Amino acid sequence: MLVLSYIFIFISIIALCGSYFIIFIMGENNFYENIYMLMHSVNSSGTLSTLWDSVRPCLWLFILLLIILIVINKFVIQNKKRKLIFSIFLMCISLFLVMKLMKVDKYFINSLSYTDIYEKYYVDTNNVKITFPEKKRNVIIIYMESMESSLFSKENGGAYDVSRIPELENIALNNINFSNTEKLGGAYTLNNTSCTIFSLVTSTSATPVYTRLFRSYGESNPYMKNVRSLGNVLRENGYNLGLIQGSSIKFSAANYYLKDNGDFEVFDDDTARERGYVDKNYSVWWGIEDKKVLEYSKEEILKMSQKNEPFAYILFTTDTHFPDGYLDETCDTPFDEHFENSYACSSKMMNNYLEWLKKQDFYDNTTIFIMGDHKVKQDSLYNKNKDYDRVNYNAIINSVAKGNNKNRKFSQFDMYPTILASMGAKIDGERIGFGVNLFSGEKTMIEIMGKEKFDNEIFKNSDYYNEKILK
Repeated sequence: MLVLSYIFIFISIIALCGSYFIIFIMGENNFYENIYMLMHSVNSSGTLSTLWDSVRPCLWLFILLLIILIVINKFVIQNKKRKLIFSIFLMCISLFLVMKLMKVDKYFINSLSYTDIYEKYYVDTNNVKITFPEKKRNVIIIYMESMESSLFSKENGGAYDVSRIPELENIALNNINFSNTEKLGGAYTLNNTSCTIFSLVTSTSATPVYTRLFRSYGESNPYMKNVRSLGNVLRENGYNLGLIQGSSIKFSAANYYLKDNGDFEVFDDDTARERGYVDKNYSVWWGIEDKKVLEYSKEEILKMSQKNEPFAYILFTTDTHFPDGYLDETCDTPFDEHFENSYACSSKMMNNYLEWLKKQDFYDNTTIFIMGDHKVKQDSLYNKNKDYDRVNYNAIINSVAKGNNKNRKFSQFDMYPTILASMGAKIDGERIGFGVNLFSGEKTMIEIMGKEKFDNEIFKNSDYYNEKILK
């Protein structure tokens, strides 16, 4: 009985620490994302280190609660039966709190509900006619980890008196920036676009990721096999496809999506080790830090540019990942907060990278599409700006298409057709999946339904999704 009471106390402490983590560090949580990561992190490198990075900020609370509850259980409550009752009660309250904060109730309600949103609004990706110009443009798509427009100066639509990302702000000012306001802005993060893999899938397929317990993607259960994604379209039109990131491509099963949707040639942290760019045991942050990734990508892009076919290259940054970001030793530290300095350094690195691209022969015929993958998960960064309407960064350089880029309500779902349009491709009907070519001025799903309703509907069951997308 005594052993059981201590087991229940231990479970309670974990739940209470989780609640603290959600309330005071993350600010909000997405149970769908947690389910997905649970089902797809088994084969990923760095999973334990990632878990440790998340647990570490709560370690002091864990130790404190452990001491307090053990003292109460051992010295304050003398009766063994009462010890057990106390520990069971504490565990129930703690689990209820963390499940409520993680919106587990919403998950189960949606799992039992059905939606007709696909029948009403979804445009089958396989039936959309997409026409490329005779001279096809290259495209470089850059996903910047947790990059928000809120990091801009207040003068240009951000949340800070002094911009935390001045170079990226200047890039957005001098190129195309789709905004939710008259000033600089960006895309809303939905529950189905709240992590990197969700952002990648929705921005290249305009189709939600199916997230349910006990369902994972792999060789026997392909990713979006009935969806014609951006990778598929580009491959059909003779493009060479490549992707680089500093973390393992196996994390969150991204390797399966990239294989089934364009068959990208992938460069990840394992590739860097295999080719001898770094030592076999080298590991920094999520694998390889951005400074090295940007350098390696130059070599890969130059190789692709020397071929006769057009190329499409995707690049991911990770230095600004939660918690607190990574700060290279070469970075300046103009701000008091470590995380803010990480953002400032990332901004400078990207500006230098773009300056390099400008000097290349292929630059004028290359569209560069930069976007934040989702909101930063460390809401404590915004304690002074809690009322700010936070959105993801975007800037489009060398776009063929123009217009309709202010006062828009949109999400990552709209990136797929917008990327194509920025390259000069014509899209019949201007819609693909749940996405809209933003240049066209057609209403997005958020503008039609509202952000909250659309966000909720895409997590409900759908006969259309089950029969035409999953199977």
